[in-house]
Amino acid sequence: MSGIKRLCMVVFVLADAGALAMLALTWYGPWTLTASALLNVEAYALALLACLAVSAFGLLVLLCRALFARRTVRTVEVATVDGGVISVTRDAIAAQASHIVEADGTCAAARVRVDAKARGHVRVHVRVLPHETVDVVAKGAELHAELVDGLAAVCGDKVEDVSLEFVEPESVTLTATQDDGADLAHSEGTPAEGAPAPDATSEITVSMGPARDAEREA
Repeated sequence: MSGIKRLCMVVFVLADAGALAMLALTWYGPWTLTASALLNVEAYALALLACLAVSAFGLLVLLCRALFARRTVRTVEVATVDGGVISVTRDAIAAQASHIVEADGTCAAARVRVDAKARGHVRVHVRVLPHETVDVVAKGAELHAELVDGLAAVCGDKVEDVSLEFVEPESVTLTATQDDGADLAHSEGTPAEGAPAPDATSEITVSMGPARDAEREA
């Protein structure tokens, strides 16, 4: 749920609760006379009208959504053969997308969302979890091309949009270059005799999982 939708829902619920409380106090409870007298106060009456207006508008929106909202599609028609229909489920499309992302072993599909209409227009959104640091631009373009080609084998020409979202990798790998190694040796001086020379192509892997959280708590 987006931030705007969440805010609208909170405002709608508070307006409903406020209007209900203002009206209920005039009918029930030990303060009925006081609550009824407050209706003659202009500011109180305007607040009640505002709550009722927000409540009415929110109920109208909910009614329109209930009447005209698109129903959930479980299967997508991808082709018609000899009067029959060939369909594929959204779960099958999601499984195919996950298989494509995880094929080379460098990434995992953390979440796959498939939006589709009954007669096509399939949109696939994949949240990609790299196992280690990757070039997001290059890897993203590669995965996008593979997903478009791979999903075409399942959905035909019904694929309308494929989007990728990369999240924090499980581990971060930093590769030192030769220039970095030279600068490090110059700043720290010549290594002692018999000491091993620094490896300019060594990799430093920093865990991004529970171990790092344990170290922070310690």
